[in-house]
Amino acid sequence: MSIEIRNLNKRFGATVVCDDLNLHIPAGELVALLGPSGSGKTTLLRIIAGLDVPDSGEVRFHGEDATNTSVRERNVGFVFQHYALFNHMSIFENVAFGLRVRPKERRPAEREIKSKVTELLKLVQLDWVADRYPHQLSGGQRQRIALARALAVEPKVLLLDEPFGALDAKVRKELRRWLRRLHDEMHVTSVFVTHDQDEAMEVADRVVVMNHGRIEQQGSPDEVYDHPASPFVLQFLGDVNLFHGRLGASGHGPGGVDAESDTVYVRPHELDIVGEPQAGALPVTLSQVLTVGAQTRIEFKRDDDGSYVDVEMPRSDFAALRERLGLRSGSRVHLRARRITRFAVGPAPQEELPDPAAMI
Repeated sequence: MSIEIRNLNKRFGATVVCDDLNLHIPAGELVALLGPSGSGKTTLLRIIAGLDVPDSGEVRFHGEDATNTSVRERNVGFVFQHYALFNHMSIFENVAFGLRVRPKERRPAEREIKSKVTELLKLVQLDWVADRYPHQLSGGQRQRIALARALAVEPKVLLLDEPFGALDAKVRKELRRWLRRLHDEMHVTSVFVTHDQDEAMEVADRVVVMNHGRIEQQGSPDEVYDHPASPFVLQFLGDVNLFHGRLGASGHGPGGVDAESDTVYVRPHELDIVGEPQAGALPVTLSQVLTVGAQTRIEFKRDDDGSYVDVEMPRSDFAALRERLGLRSGSRVHLRARRITRFAVGPAPQEELPDPAAMI
């Protein structure tokens, strides 16, 4: 089931939450709506579900206008952040709920309901908790039950609103991998809302980055990360260092431009630490070193303006570099960019230098 959003607008009072949105989601695709709080992603999801009504524009399912179609008729499955399970019902009855409340003429026989629910509980690997109640399950287990309940009615579209937001980091990581595998098995057109960049990049076929009610960019995870369409996308999809001012002592920079107002962006992992001065390298002083797991983040203070620059590299690489250069707090070294990104003013596309002759 494909989904198409055409010229969709929605505001609450003076606040615009969906600003002339256009989006096409092919059948069977898993799409992430990614953005900060207030970007409009949850409102868009609710409009697709039929829980909210747009001020103007269309929602089309498989080419047919569904803008004014009721929630029940849209045949969508919705998974909420906080599970929304019925605490007085067993796990089995929670999953069976959508089947039991169907009109009599469409309600499956009891034997079919039992078979369907058992099949779904096996699919989410929780058939052994059928007789338990929600309060007896962990958060991750409850979210899988919520997903099984949404799938029980065989929805044409599956919608998930921050499905893992209430879970701890380890469980979130396990469940998003599990969701990806489940989607590859079922191929239900799915849209999920998240503000977690890692979650979107790891799970989705396509990422739709939203900001202030607009779609800033959409594309595969690699496309939006490697070729961001705007400074917002670049900065939202990971850490980045901003450099203001001259791009090179001899005018070496994007397009040969050498201007005080230029701003270039360099991700922490795209900076090399060098001991000796080099053309285009930035003199800095080591401030502190933070190691988390296999990665090390090194914070430097610029000698020219006192601002801070972050560099990231594998822990083992930094250990070898520290030994070779004798790095410690207060060491003076230089930073050189392997790649910089600049956004031209106006409609011109961004320019990227994979191996610039000079950094800043």
